[in-house]
Amino acid sequence: MENNHYDWCYVSGRVNVLECSLLGSNFFEKLLSTDGFKEVLTSLNNTPLKAFFSHVKHLYEFETLLDDYYYSRLDEIRSLSPDGAVCDFFLIRNDIQNLKLFTKSKALGTSIGKYFRGTMSRDKLDDVWQDKLTALPEVFKESISFIKKVILQHVHNQIPPPVSPPSQGGDEGRGKNELLPFIIDLIFDGAYLRYIEDHCKKIEVEIIKRYLETYQLVKGLEVIQRAISLKLDMQLLDQYFLEGFEQNHLFRKLVMNKVWTSEKKLREAFVGAYCNTPLLEQYFIQMLSLNLFPKISFRYEVATDNYLLDVILPVKRVPFGPERVFGYLCGLTTEVFNLKLALGGKVHKIENNLLRERLRNTYV
Repeated sequence: MENNHYDWCYVSGRVNVLECSLLGSNFFEKLLSTDGFKEVLTSLNNTPLKAFFSHVKHLYEFETLLDDYYYSRLDEIRSLSPDGAVCDFFLIRNDIQNLKLFTKSKALGTSIGKYFRGTMSRDKLDDVWQDKLTALPEVFKESISFIKKVILQHVHNQIPPPVSPPSQGGDEGRGKNELLPFIIDLIFDGAYLRYIEDHCKKIEVEIIKRYLETYQLVKGLEVIQRAISLKLDMQLLDQYFLEGFEQNHLFRKLVMNKVWTSEKKLREAFVGAYCNTPLLEQYFIQMLSLNLFPKISFRYEVATDNYLLDVILPVKRVPFGPERVFGYLCGLTTEVFNLKLALGGKVHKIENNLLRERLRNTYV
Protein backbone atom coordinates (compact mmCIF):
# COMPACT_ATOMS: atom_id res chain seq x y z
CA MET A 1 0.00 0.00 0.00
CA GLU A 2 2.43 2.64 -1.25
CA ASN A 3 -0.13 5.08 -2.62
CA ASN A 4 0.04 8.69 -1.51
CA HIS A 5 -2.71 9.69 0.92
CA TYR A 6 -3.95 12.21 -1.63
CA ASP A 7 -4.77 9.35 -3.99
CA TRP A 8 -7.45 8.34 -1.49
CA CYS A 9 -9.23 11.72 -1.55
CA TYR A 10 -12.04 10.73 -3.93
CA VAL A 11 -12.95 7.41 -2.33
CA SER A 12 -12.62 8.98 1.14
CA GLY A 13 -15.12 11.62 0.07
CA ARG A 14 -17.51 8.91 -1.07
CA VAL A 15 -16.99 7.08 2.24
CA ASN A 16 -17.77 10.30 4.11
CA VAL A 17 -21.16 10.41 2.35
CA LEU A 18 -21.88 6.70 2.91
CA GLU A 19 -20.98 6.93 6.60
CA CYS A 20 -23.86 9.35 7.06
CA SER A 21 -26.29 6.61 6.04
CA LEU A 22 -24.95 3.95 8.44
CA LEU A 23 -27.48 2.91 11.07
CA GLY A 24 -26.90 3.64 14.74
CA SER A 25 -27.85 1.85 17.94
CA ASN A 26 -31.09 3.86 18.25
CA PHE A 27 -32.27 2.48 14.92
CA PHE A 28 -31.70 -1.12 16.00
CA GLU A 29 -33.44 -0.51 19.33
CA LYS A 30 -36.48 0.83 17.48
CA LEU A 31 -36.33 -2.05 14.99
CA LEU A 32 -36.43 -4.59 17.82
CA SER A 33 -39.40 -2.77 19.32
CA THR A 34 -41.48 -3.01 16.14
CA ASP A 35 -44.60 -5.16 16.13
CA GLY A 36 -45.32 -6.93 12.88
CA PHE A 37 -43.72 -6.99 9.44
CA LYS A 38 -45.40 -3.78 8.27
CA GLU A 39 -43.76 -1.85 11.10
CA VAL A 40 -40.42 -3.44 10.22
CA LEU A 41 -40.78 -2.22 6.62
CA THR A 42 -41.73 1.24 7.90
CA SER A 43 -38.51 1.30 9.96
CA LEU A 44 -36.48 0.41 6.85
CA ASN A 45 -38.32 2.96 4.73
CA ASN A 46 -36.03 5.88 5.62
CA THR A 47 -32.79 3.98 5.11
CA PRO A 48 -30.78 2.91 2.03
CA LEU A 49 -32.36 -0.52 2.52
CA LYS A 50 -35.72 0.75 1.28
CA ALA A 51 -34.72 -0.22 -2.26
CA PHE A 52 -34.12 -3.81 -1.14
CA PHE A 53 -37.14 -4.26 1.17
CA SER A 54 -40.22 -2.84 -0.53
CA HIS A 55 -42.60 -5.73 0.25
CA VAL A 56 -43.27 -8.03 3.20
CA LYS A 57 -42.16 -11.03 1.13
CA HIS A 58 -38.67 -9.53 0.95
CA LEU A 59 -38.22 -10.03 4.69
CA TYR A 60 -38.16 -13.78 4.09
CA GLU A 61 -35.23 -13.21 1.71
CA PHE A 62 -33.35 -10.96 4.15
CA GLU A 63 -30.01 -12.83 4.00
CA THR A 64 -29.79 -12.76 0.22
CA LEU A 65 -30.88 -9.13 -0.03
CA LEU A 66 -28.54 -7.95 2.72
CA ASP A 67 -25.64 -9.72 1.03
CA ASP A 68 -26.55 -7.96 -2.22
CA TYR A 69 -26.52 -4.65 -0.35
CA TYR A 70 -23.21 -5.41 1.36
CA TYR A 71 -21.33 -6.55 -1.73
CA SER A 72 -22.67 -3.72 -3.89
CA ARG A 73 -21.18 -1.24 -1.40
CA LEU A 74 -17.97 -3.22 -1.01
CA ASP A 75 -17.49 -3.57 -4.78
CA GLU A 76 -18.04 0.16 -5.25
CA ILE A 77 -15.43 1.07 -2.63
CA ARG A 78 -12.94 -1.42 -4.01
CA SER A 79 -13.35 -0.10 -7.55
CA LEU A 80 -12.64 3.44 -6.35
CA SER A 81 -9.69 2.58 -4.08
CA PRO A 82 -6.11 3.11 -5.32
CA ASP A 83 -5.16 -0.14 -3.57
CA GLY A 84 -7.54 -3.09 -3.08
CA ALA A 85 -5.71 -4.48 -0.05
CA VAL A 86 -7.92 -2.60 2.41
CA CYS A 87 -10.99 -4.25 0.86
CA ASP A 88 -9.67 -7.78 0.32
CA PHE A 89 -9.87 -8.57 4.04
CA PHE A 90 -13.66 -8.12 3.87
CA LEU A 91 -14.06 -9.99 0.58
CA ILE A 92 -12.44 -13.21 1.76
CA ARG A 93 -14.52 -13.84 4.91
CA ASN A 94 -17.65 -15.32 3.38
CA ASP A 95 -15.58 -17.11 0.74
CA ILE A 96 -13.93 -19.11 3.54
CA GLN A 97 -17.34 -20.16 4.85
CA ASN A 98 -18.28 -21.19 1.32
CA LEU A 99 -15.09 -23.21 1.02
CA LYS A 100 -15.86 -24.99 4.28
CA LEU A 101 -19.39 -25.91 3.22
CA PHE A 102 -18.35 -26.93 -0.27
CA THR A 103 -15.43 -29.04 0.95
CA LYS A 104 -17.55 -30.80 3.57
CA SER A 105 -20.11 -31.68 0.93
CA LYS A 106 -17.38 -33.12 -1.29
CA ALA A 107 -15.77 -35.01 1.58
CA LEU A 108 -18.99 -36.47 2.95
CA GLY A 109 -20.96 -36.82 -0.26
CA THR A 110 -23.78 -34.57 0.95
CA SER A 111 -25.83 -32.09 -1.03
CA ILE A 112 -24.72 -28.50 -1.48
CA GLY A 113 -26.97 -25.55 -0.72
CA LYS A 114 -28.16 -23.47 -3.65
CA TYR A 115 -26.91 -20.17 -2.33
CA PHE A 116 -23.40 -19.08 -1.42
CA ARG A 117 -22.64 -15.77 0.30
CA GLY A 118 -19.54 -14.14 -1.07
CA THR A 119 -17.65 -13.59 -4.29
CA MET A 120 -17.05 -17.22 -5.21
CA SER A 121 -19.67 -19.03 -7.26
CA ARG A 122 -20.15 -22.78 -7.12
CA ASP A 123 -18.23 -23.13 -10.41
CA LYS A 124 -15.27 -21.26 -8.93
CA LEU A 125 -15.40 -23.46 -5.84
CA ASP A 126 -15.39 -26.54 -8.04
CA ASP A 127 -12.36 -25.16 -9.89
CA VAL A 128 -10.57 -24.86 -6.55
CA TRP A 129 -11.44 -28.46 -5.72
CA GLN A 130 -10.24 -29.63 -9.15
CA ASP A 131 -6.92 -27.75 -8.76
CA LYS A 132 -7.72 -25.47 -11.69
CA LEU A 133 -6.32 -21.96 -11.96
CA THR A 134 -8.12 -19.55 -9.61
CA ALA A 135 -7.46 -16.19 -7.98
CA LEU A 136 -7.75 -17.76 -4.53
CA PRO A 137 -4.73 -17.03 -2.27
CA GLU A 138 -2.15 -19.83 -2.30
CA VAL A 139 -2.65 -20.63 1.39
CA PHE A 140 -6.18 -21.86 0.66
CA LYS A 141 -5.14 -23.88 -2.38
CA GLU A 142 -2.62 -25.63 -0.14
CA SER A 143 -5.39 -26.27 2.39
CA ILE A 144 -7.53 -27.99 -0.23
CA SER A 145 -4.62 -30.30 -1.09
CA PHE A 146 -4.07 -30.98 2.61
CA ILE A 147 -7.76 -31.81 3.09
CA LYS A 148 -7.67 -34.26 0.18
CA LYS A 149 -4.82 -36.08 1.92
CA VAL A 150 -6.84 -36.11 5.15
CA ILE A 151 -9.81 -37.62 3.34
CA LEU A 152 -7.54 -40.32 1.92
CA GLN A 153 -6.27 -41.01 5.45
CA HIS A 154 -9.85 -41.07 6.63
CA VAL A 155 -10.72 -43.75 4.10
CA HIS A 156 -7.84 -45.88 5.39
CA ASN A 157 -8.80 -45.23 9.05
CA GLN A 158 -5.61 -43.33 9.78
CA ILE A 159 -7.18 -40.30 11.49
CA PRO A 160 -6.13 -39.98 15.16
CA PRO A 161 -8.67 -40.45 18.00
CA PRO A 162 -11.17 -37.58 17.84
CA VAL A 163 -11.58 -36.82 21.54
CA SER A 164 -10.02 -37.23 24.95
CA PRO A 165 -10.61 -40.41 26.96
CA PRO A 166 -14.00 -40.65 28.76
CA SER A 167 -12.32 -39.87 32.11
CA GLN A 168 -11.59 -36.40 30.70
CA GLY A 169 -15.14 -35.86 29.56
CA GLY A 170 -14.66 -36.93 25.95
CA ASP A 171 -16.96 -38.98 23.79
CA GLU A 172 -14.87 -41.91 22.64
CA GLY A 173 -17.69 -43.30 20.57
CA ARG A 174 -17.86 -40.39 18.17
CA GLY A 175 -17.53 -41.71 14.63
CA LYS A 176 -14.92 -40.58 12.16
CA ASN A 177 -17.63 -39.19 9.89
CA GLU A 178 -18.42 -36.73 12.68
CA LEU A 179 -14.76 -35.87 13.10
CA LEU A 180 -14.03 -35.01 9.47
CA PRO A 181 -16.09 -31.75 9.35
CA PHE A 182 -14.30 -30.57 12.49
CA ILE A 183 -10.92 -31.29 10.91
CA ILE A 184 -11.92 -29.39 7.77
CA ASP A 185 -12.88 -26.41 9.96
CA LEU A 186 -9.54 -26.55 11.76
CA ILE A 187 -7.56 -26.64 8.51
CA PHE A 188 -9.43 -23.70 6.99
CA ASP A 189 -9.43 -21.72 10.26
CA GLY A 190 -5.66 -22.07 10.47
CA ALA A 191 -5.25 -21.12 6.80
CA TYR A 192 -7.52 -18.10 7.22
CA LEU A 193 -5.58 -16.80 10.23
CA ARG A 194 -2.28 -17.28 8.36
CA TYR A 195 -3.81 -15.38 5.45
CA ILE A 196 -4.61 -12.51 7.86
CA GLU A 197 -1.00 -12.63 9.07
CA ASP A 198 0.33 -12.41 5.51
CA HIS A 199 -2.21 -9.77 4.56
CA CYS A 200 -1.03 -7.63 7.47
CA LYS A 201 2.41 -7.43 5.83
CA LYS A 202 0.86 -5.63 2.85
CA ILE A 203 -0.56 -2.93 5.09
CA GLU A 204 1.60 0.02 6.08
CA VAL A 205 -1.02 1.96 8.05
CA GLU A 206 -0.38 1.31 11.75
CA ILE A 207 -3.98 1.35 12.97
CA ILE A 208 -5.09 -1.14 10.30
CA LYS A 209 -2.15 -3.40 11.16
CA ARG A 210 -3.14 -3.26 14.82
CA TYR A 211 -6.73 -4.15 13.94
CA LEU A 212 -5.64 -7.15 11.86
CA GLU A 213 -3.21 -8.38 14.52
CA THR A 214 -5.91 -8.14 17.16
CA TYR A 215 -8.44 -9.81 14.88
CA GLN A 216 -6.11 -12.75 14.25
CA LEU A 217 -5.43 -13.15 17.96
CA VAL A 218 -9.04 -13.09 19.19
CA LYS A 219 -10.23 -15.45 16.44
CA GLY A 220 -7.35 -17.85 17.12
CA LEU A 221 -8.16 -17.86 20.84
CA GLU A 222 -11.76 -18.62 19.95
CA VAL A 223 -10.78 -21.70 17.93
CA ILE A 224 -8.45 -23.02 20.64
CA GLN A 225 -10.80 -22.39 23.55
CA ARG A 226 -13.72 -24.01 21.72
CA ALA A 227 -11.64 -27.19 21.33
CA ILE A 228 -10.75 -27.08 25.03
CA SER A 229 -14.39 -26.57 26.02
CA LEU A 230 -15.46 -29.55 23.91
CA LYS A 231 -12.66 -31.61 25.50
CA LEU A 232 -11.32 -32.54 22.10
CA ASP A 233 -7.95 -34.18 21.68
CA MET A 234 -5.50 -31.27 21.41
CA GLN A 235 -3.45 -33.34 18.99
CA LEU A 236 -6.07 -32.39 16.40
CA LEU A 237 -5.20 -28.70 16.76
CA ASP A 238 -1.49 -29.46 16.58
CA GLN A 239 -1.90 -31.59 13.46
CA TYR A 240 -4.49 -29.56 11.55
CA PHE A 241 -5.00 -26.04 12.95
CA LEU A 242 -1.35 -25.20 13.60
CA GLU A 243 -0.12 -26.54 10.26
CA GLY A 244 1.94 -23.77 8.65
CA PHE A 245 2.40 -21.55 11.71
CA GLU A 246 5.97 -20.86 12.81
CA GLN A 247 7.30 -22.96 15.69
CA ASN A 248 7.45 -19.98 18.06
CA HIS A 249 3.96 -18.70 17.24
CA LEU A 250 1.73 -17.76 20.18
CA PHE A 251 -0.99 -20.18 19.04
CA ARG A 252 1.43 -23.11 19.38
CA LYS A 253 2.29 -21.94 22.89
CA LEU A 254 -1.39 -21.80 23.85
CA VAL A 255 -2.22 -25.20 22.39
CA MET A 256 0.72 -26.88 24.12
CA ASN A 257 0.05 -25.25 27.51
CA LYS A 258 -3.59 -25.08 28.58
CA VAL A 259 -2.96 -23.39 31.94
CA TRP A 260 -3.74 -19.93 30.50
CA THR A 261 -7.14 -19.89 32.23
CA SER A 262 -6.68 -16.71 34.25
CA GLU A 263 -5.91 -13.09 33.53
CA LYS A 264 -2.40 -13.46 34.95
CA LYS A 265 -1.58 -16.60 32.96
CA LEU A 266 -3.04 -15.12 29.79
CA ARG A 267 -0.85 -12.05 30.20
CA GLU A 268 2.22 -14.24 30.75
CA ALA A 269 1.41 -16.24 27.61
CA PHE A 270 1.51 -13.04 25.55
CA VAL A 271 4.95 -12.04 26.76
CA GLY A 272 7.44 -12.51 23.96
CA ALA A 273 4.75 -12.74 21.31
CA TYR A 274 3.11 -9.34 21.77
CA CYS A 275 5.58 -7.65 24.11
CA ASN A 276 5.53 -3.83 24.12
CA THR A 277 2.46 -3.61 21.88
CA PRO A 278 -1.00 -2.14 22.53
CA LEU A 279 -2.34 -5.71 22.69
CA LEU A 280 -1.02 -5.94 26.25
CA GLU A 281 -3.12 -3.04 27.49
CA GLN A 282 -4.93 -3.73 30.75
CA TYR A 283 -8.48 -3.48 29.40
CA PHE A 284 -7.79 -5.87 26.53
CA ILE A 285 -6.47 -8.64 28.79
CA GLN A 286 -9.33 -8.17 31.23
CA MET A 287 -11.89 -8.26 28.43
CA LEU A 288 -10.45 -11.53 27.10
CA SER A 289 -10.22 -13.25 30.48
CA LEU A 290 -13.74 -12.24 31.56
CA ASN A 291 -15.39 -13.45 28.36
CA LEU A 292 -13.20 -16.34 27.22
CA PHE A 293 -13.35 -18.45 30.38
CA PRO A 294 -14.55 -20.83 31.56
CA LYS A 295 -16.20 -21.65 28.24
CA ILE A 296 -16.70 -20.13 24.83
CA SER A 297 -20.02 -18.36 24.29
CA PHE A 298 -21.64 -15.66 22.20
CA ARG A 299 -20.51 -13.14 24.85
CA TYR A 300 -16.89 -13.61 23.81
CA GLU A 301 -17.76 -12.90 20.19
CA VAL A 302 -19.79 -9.81 21.14
CA ALA A 303 -17.05 -8.47 23.44
CA THR A 304 -14.23 -9.00 20.95
CA ASP A 305 -16.21 -7.60 17.99
CA ASN A 306 -16.99 -4.50 20.05
CA TYR A 307 -13.33 -4.17 21.06
CA LEU A 308 -12.22 -4.43 17.44
CA LEU A 309 -14.64 -1.67 16.50
CA ASP A 310 -13.19 0.48 19.29
CA VAL A 311 -9.71 -0.15 17.87
CA ILE A 312 -10.66 1.27 14.48
CA LEU A 313 -12.97 4.13 15.60
CA PRO A 314 -10.17 6.77 15.77
CA VAL A 315 -9.90 6.68 11.94
CA LYS A 316 -13.11 8.71 11.78
CA ARG A 317 -10.93 11.72 12.66
CA VAL A 318 -8.74 11.07 9.59
CA PRO A 319 -10.01 13.22 6.65
CA PHE A 320 -8.79 10.89 3.91
CA GLY A 321 -6.66 7.79 3.48
CA PRO A 322 -6.87 3.99 3.48
CA GLU A 323 -7.64 3.94 7.22
CA ARG A 324 -10.79 5.99 6.63
CA VAL A 325 -11.94 3.50 3.99
CA PHE A 326 -11.10 0.49 6.15
CA GLY A 327 -13.01 1.99 9.08
CA TYR A 328 -16.15 2.50 7.01
CA LEU A 329 -16.01 -1.09 5.77
CA CYS A 330 -15.72 -2.30 9.39
CA GLY A 331 -18.80 -0.23 10.20
CA LEU A 332 -20.68 -1.56 7.17
CA THR A 333 -19.83 -5.15 8.11
CA THR A 334 -21.11 -4.61 11.64
CA GLU A 335 -24.28 -2.97 10.33
CA VAL A 336 -25.10 -5.90 8.06
CA PHE A 337 -24.44 -8.38 10.87
CA ASN A 338 -26.86 -6.49 13.14
CA LEU A 339 -29.46 -6.28 10.38
CA LYS A 340 -29.30 -10.03 9.77
CA LEU A 341 -29.62 -10.67 13.48
CA ALA A 342 -32.58 -8.30 13.94
CA LEU A 343 -34.48 -9.20 10.77
CA GLY A 344 -33.82 -12.90 11.26
CA GLY A 345 -35.14 -12.57 14.79
CA LYS A 346 -38.32 -10.92 13.56
CA VAL A 347 -38.89 -13.52 10.86
CA HIS A 348 -38.31 -16.44 13.24
CA LYS A 349 -40.09 -14.75 16.20
CA ILE A 350 -37.09 -14.77 18.55
CA GLU A 351 -37.48 -12.95 21.88
CA ASN A 352 -36.12 -9.40 21.73
CA ASN A 353 -33.81 -9.66 24.75
CA LEU A 354 -32.01 -12.63 23.16
CA LEU A 355 -31.39 -10.48 20.08
CA ARG A 356 -30.49 -7.34 22.02
CA GLU A 357 -27.66 -8.97 23.97
CA ARG A 358 -26.13 -10.23 20.73
CA LEU A 359 -26.19 -6.92 18.84
CA ARG A 360 -22.77 -5.35 18.21
CA ASN A 361 -21.91 -1.71 18.86
CA THR A 362 -22.40 0.43 15.78
CA TYR A 363 -19.85 2.58 13.94
CA VAL A 364 -22.11 5.63 14.17
